[in-house]
Amino acid sequence: MPSIPTRSIDGRWLAAAVVVLYGLLFAEGVRSLGVEQTLYAAGVPSVGAPFSDLYIFPSAATEFSRGGNPYVSNPTDPWGRPYNYPKVWLLFMRFPFAGVPLLGFAIGAAWLATVAVALGRLAPGQGVIAGVLVCSPPAALAIERGNTDLLIFIIVAAALACLGRRWRGPAWLLVFAGAVLKVYPAAVFAAFLRPGCRRAWAWLAAGIAAFAIWAGLHFGEFQSIARTTPTGGPAVSYGSTVVFSIAEKLHGDRTGEWGAYVGEAWLGRVAAVLLAAGLFWAGVGRRARTGGTPVPAVESPERTVGPGVDRALVGFYAGAGIYVATFIIGSNFAYRQIFLLFCLPWLLRRGAGYGLQGLRTTAAAILFLLLWANPMWWIPLLALRETAAWSLVGILAYLVGAAFRAESEARNIDGPNAPSFASG
Repeated sequence: MPSIPTRSIDGRWLAAAVVVLYGLLFAEGVRSLGVEQTLYAAGVPSVGAPFSDLYIFPSAATEFSRGGNPYVSNPTDPWGRPYNYPKVWLLFMRFPFAGVPLLGFAIGAAWLATVAVALGRLAPGQGVIAGVLVCSPPAALAIERGNTDLLIFIIVAAALACLGRRWRGPAWLLVFAGAVLKVYPAAVFAAFLRPGCRRAWAWLAAGIAAFAIWAGLHFGEFQSIARTTPTGGPAVSYGSTVVFSIAEKLHGDRTGEWGAYVGEAWLGRVAAVLLAAGLFWAGVGRRARTGGTPVPAVESPERTVGPGVDRALVGFYAGAGIYVATFIIGSNFAYRQIFLLFCLPWLLRRGAGYGLQGLRTTAAAILFLLLWANPMWWIPLLALRETAAWSLVGILAYLVGAAFRAESEARNIDGPNAPSFASG
């Protein structure tokens, strides 16, 4: 009698168990030690109130209604912070100060549910890893602050779900909406540039053009946002300019003089561009064959919707694109690293992986190190975290190039597709 194949438990249940256990431990810590000490133990710097980033919206709406300019002065904000979002946010982020706690809990819960859906079915071990990363300090910081990156994550996840079903129009609109709200989701337009989509270049060009027009029409607003957007200290930030912030602080603490390194931060951006571009093209130049046998374009039916649509790989392109783009731009609060979770299913997936299994595993290990090496616990971890952050930029750029090349080659063997970097 033939045996009936067994199906292992969905790792997302184990991820949920890890998150619930973490929540229970956090609650016990609050009961025993208090909120401030528990947050510090979790690697989260507190500003004195939960969901603090949401208070900026009712305060800005109040100031606008009074005829003021919250980009310049926002006195009703509890921390006196100037408004640093496009005005379009105030079309739907309309709630009183008293509504912040409920909204903060709702956004956090919605984000956790979105992560579970976006990751897709996982193996048990993968689920445990995912659960631990969801509890990492950057993710905890995003939830504790009620930061709007959680909402952008949900929008990007919806766009990727549409791409997985070949609903490119709705996906394009969602990515454009995210870019209008916070700029950096524009990097997700690169996910449209995939083999098998004959209009890929048109979708990408339309996204770039539409966002450029929007940015041009709201240039003054963007200037105000750039001027008022705060940057966190090195312990809670990542990006190409953070190393110069570290050098500036060390120099200032030692000599009492400031300004020696800030003006050189552009060198970090140039270095990040060269690193990402160089390794991307090195990946593109990699032959994706072993012994003359092409690597299959799609490896996991569980992550596929429709012929040839690999949702794990699309998610990897999006997550890697956001991380590399934001790293190049400069200093970002650590909570923006939550978008690396989109990379996880493809990095952890078992199988040939276009012959990139070893490098994918390395990238996953560095990602884990980046999210959990928190200098708040031990300042020498700052050097380790910076090394991980720069290394991940290069490895992700290489993997994007290599995966696109391999996917393109495999598809060209099966039939004509465009665009493609494959030659010969």
